[in-house]
Amino acid sequence: MSKTRRNFNGEKDLSRKAASFRMAMEVVKSKNEETMQKSAQAIRLLADFAKEEYGLKNLAKLDSEQMSDFANYIQERLDNNEISAGHATNIISSLNTIFTYYYRTDLNISAKEYGLNRGSRFDNVDKSITDYTHQKLSEFLTDKYLSTGDIKYEALRIQTELQRQLGLRFKESALFTGKELHKNGTIDILRGTKGGQLRTLRAFEKQKELINSVRAFRKEFRLNNSLIPDNYRYKDWKAFSYNVIRNFREETGIKYNFHGERHHYAQTRYIELTGHEPPVKRDAFEENPVKKEKDLEVRLQISEELGHHRVDITSYYLGK
Repeated sequence: MSKTRRNFNGEKDLSRKAASFRMAMEVVKSKNEETMQKSAQAIRLLADFAKEEYGLKNLAKLDSEQMSDFANYIQERLDNNEISAGHATNIISSLNTIFTYYYRTDLNISAKEYGLNRGSRFDNVDKSITDYTHQKLSEFLTDKYLSTGDIKYEALRIQTELQRQLGLRFKESALFTGKELHKNGTIDILRGTKGGQLRTLRAFEKQKELINSVRAFRKEFRLNNSLIPDNYRYKDWKAFSYNVIRNFREETGIKYNFHGERHHYAQTRYIELTGHEPPVKRDAFEENPVKKEKDLEVRLQISEELGHHRVDITSYYLGK
């Protein structure tokens, strides 16, 4: 008689070593000690991420959009040289095995799609948020704000504009104040950056108007620290924001993720700086009309604007 598999939420706190190892022991058929340790480490990493980012203690409550965020998190750690390519691959492989075992293949991550496979680093997959999707989300948030009077919806709408127009990460946009813009037209991004690393952007008229609207919104509703209401902690704000996105998807059937706004920013900047669409927007067999020297120069600039320090990461946003 075959052993009955425990439910995916059989362990209450998988961020604990004992709990994660018990799950690994059940899933790893070979019972190889090293493989079980790697699986347990991957489980703990995901559990810590889910707890910190979404306030979730039960991995059974994760959805595919949150796993997409986790994949982006692993991809950024790889880019920042915090983990090796082999380690990143092992994390994804271990988690996919676990999800399959518990009949949660909806949570599986495509290592190739996120540039985390051992072979070719990047696949030409356009992950940018289209104008149509962005507009629909903006309308959704505006309707929620007008019908409820809850300023959180308007704050989130402004936040998505910051991500789209400035290429900010979710945390960077949430902690944005408007004071980052200086009289000389430069924007200093520091709060919420990876490792507290400062980066400087150039503001054009459209971006200046957006930042002025941030200042006006904070002043009108007396927000002291950022776009986040004063009675909200960052992790509570992120949980609220992702819950709104789930509601948006359920009500409209439209998929959306915050990171896709950074993809849109990178692609828009490529067009502005070269006059041509990036490879990810073109046919796979179409030759890039941008000369190699110019392409490399632009990719390096965009990489710095996004807060990365390696030009190859731009293939994830722009294609190759």
